[in-house]
Amino acid sequence: MALSRQWRRRLAYGGNATLVTGLVLALLGVIYGVADRNRARWDLSSDSANQLQPDTLKKLELLAADGQEVEVIAFSSQEGKADTFFRDRAMKDLLAELDVHSATVKTRFVDFDRERLTAESLGVTEYGHLVVRRGEQRVDLKAREIFRNQGTGAERSLEFLGESAFSRAAAQLLSNRRKVIYTLRGHGELDPDERGPGGLSELKSLLDQENYELKPLDFFFDRERTGAPTVPQDAAALLIARPKAALTDAEEDALITYVASGGAVGIFWDPGAPLPDLVERLGVTSPEGVVMDKLRVFPYNDRPVPTYGGHGMVEDLREERIVTVVAHVAPVRVPEELPPWITPSTVLRTSRDGWIDRGGVLDKGAAVYEPEIDLIGPVDMAVALELSPGQGGLVNEGKRVSRVLLMGDADALSNMIMGEGPGNPSFAVNAARWLTWDDARLAVVGRPTRVRRLALTEEDQGRIRWLVLGLLPALSILAGGAVWANRRGQ
Repeated sequence: MALSRQWRRRLAYGGNATLVTGLVLALLGVIYGVADRNRARWDLSSDSANQLQPDTLKKLELLAADGQEVEVIAFSSQEGKADTFFRDRAMKDLLAELDVHSATVKTRFVDFDRERLTAESLGVTEYGHLVVRRGEQRVDLKAREIFRNQGTGAERSLEFLGESAFSRAAAQLLSNRRKVIYTLRGHGELDPDERGPGGLSELKSLLDQENYELKPLDFFFDRERTGAPTVPQDAAALLIARPKAALTDAEEDALITYVASGGAVGIFWDPGAPLPDLVERLGVTSPEGVVMDKLRVFPYNDRPVPTYGGHGMVEDLREERIVTVVAHVAPVRVPEELPPWITPSTVLRTSRDGWIDRGGVLDKGAAVYEPEIDLIGPVDMAVALELSPGQGGLVNEGKRVSRVLLMGDADALSNMIMGEGPGNPSFAVNAARWLTWDDARLAVVGRPTRVRRLALTEEDQGRIRWLVLGLLPALSILAGGAVWANRRGQ
């Protein structure tokens, strides 16, 4: 029986549609296979929130340097709870990211209820546990270290901290021992245990995650009763943050002796604060005045936006254009000619529009450059010095190169500013890494804060002021006049 023309047309169209559909499905299958084999992935989330942080990638690279396998074993959460799916999904996503970015990391997700023998063989007795192993080294992370509840009531939510927990475990695997950084006290310095705005508790927490211990040191109380003040033998570095009183002669001798033996010191101070004699012996001075710049963090007049020098400590921050916030900064001046055993490097400085302000008139509450009393910039705010042994210098022959970081601002390390500046956590941790010779680990720490700060010049502020006070009211008047004229015409 012959088919009608209408049916022949329908069969032709249907056959073509089936063929095209089959080809599309085959193409999708090929694309999926290629993507799965080559692990193609895109992150369209805000701030690349689903990608591993640069610091984590750096640690994965270091772990892979010797080719030794790293095993990451994650255990499932307890079934039947409201947040079980989120917990397991977040853990699996982390394992997938680790597996993608490192050939030496082997991941495994274990169902705690169905694979009890695996849990018992590893000594795991809790749901949501994470085990990271490398050779004979092992780090265990409990569920409470990986997940954290935020908010209360209806706004209560669960936050996944798995990547930061793994990063902390990786830091422990990379370091054979926990390095101790002593913070000097007894002269009004910032306190690592103080949780208020003027404390260093956030810095202490950051360094703890990187396997550093921030420990207070009092030259007079933390010593043998009959002995002279000394820096402990286990010190990886010494931190002096905002001394309000001068060091005694005995303390100065202890500091010089420590540096002469190849030690590392970070000194942070405020304008007008007394400086250790070590700074003067290195030829560095802090001129009278406060660092200012036309480019500043809005709306603060005493927060110049620093530019980064060529030092490795801030290299990644410079490339990523992440700002470190400083406040009420003292200038740091390094002489043009230094002894051959001192190698200086600028870390933070002002723009070409910066200057050292020494008082004078104010313009709408903000300092302005006055050439008759101020000193034109650019002005250094932080410098790093490497002191070679011998050569008639400070460091004894046969010792390793000593490192000294000098910065005219201690607020940048404090709890008050640490959360204000997107780059402050990275700057602080990288300063510790550099002082303790962990140069290979220099990287951006975490992700920049979502809080955005405007950096405006005086001219920018003036334009905004006239826009708000002049143009917008004028437009309102014109709009009102147009409406009145239109109604009057009707």
